[in-house]
Amino acid sequence: MTLEVLSTPGRGRARNVDVVLVHGIFVGAWIWQPNFMPYLAEAGYNVHAMSLRGHGASCGRDRLATATLSDYTADLMEVSTSLGRPVVAVGHSMGGAVVQHAIRSGASFSGAALLASVPPGGLMAANIAMMWARPKLWRELSVMFTSGVLQTDLDVLRDGLFSNRIDAGAFARFAERGGGESPLVGFELQGMRPFAPMPWQAPRMLVMGGSEDRFIRREDLWATAIWYGADAQVLDGLSHTLMLDPDWKAAADGLLSWLETLEARPEGEAAALSA
Repeated sequence: MTLEVLSTPGRGRARNVDVVLVHGIFVGAWIWQPNFMPYLAEAGYNVHAMSLRGHGASCGRDRLATATLSDYTADLMEVSTSLGRPVVAVGHSMGGAVVQHAIRSGASFSGAALLASVPPGGLMAANIAMMWARPKLWRELSVMFTSGVLQTDLDVLRDGLFSNRIDAGAFARFAERGGGESPLVGFELQGMRPFAPMPWQAPRMLVMGGSEDRFIRREDLWATAIWYGADAQVLDGLSHTLMLDPDWKAAADGLLSWLETLEARPEGEAAALSA
């Protein structure tokens, strides 16, 4: 597979780990470029944002309809292994499920951060809750999977992804860059087939989401945190699309603070990170 990987080298203080960013549905590596990539690089981290097959500039767009979660997992494992460095995997939304499935499949990460992520048990409960509480958004998500982002009601989708925290023009520009998504992966994300590792398989985990997220509820964040024995960080006012939210820096700072705790491990553990 020819996969798009956007990389920004760290500046200043050298770090023991590289950061690999994994996007969510319908987007690509580009979603991390405006804010998270330069901000994390400024703190010294080598940052790599990947586009899963069929997304961004990666190959496989013509076969996207048959892609599975295992395929996306193979993409993440290929990119992480190619770096030749200890990796912290950061997954947003669907990307969080990819990170979890990679751990279940044997990936060895120094840590994993799940941002507004699909919870370990899948999206079925959240999907049903959305169908009752936000039927218009639920309907537009169905349209996205069958016809693409630009065929949806963009006002409804803007509320879902950004909680109306960006203007309509900015969202229209965002939507123009959106692509397709695999319906098979959409089905797998419901949790019919287990994709999450057992808690004892997981490295140190960060669980984070926004209080105004229309997709991933607080209950989902708490369920993820409980499963992995981590604390759930609920960021006041932030939407589902944390990396492009007007207050994205709150999410980036939370991620950086957690990364610092990884590097502040006892001497033996810290040495293992850089081995």
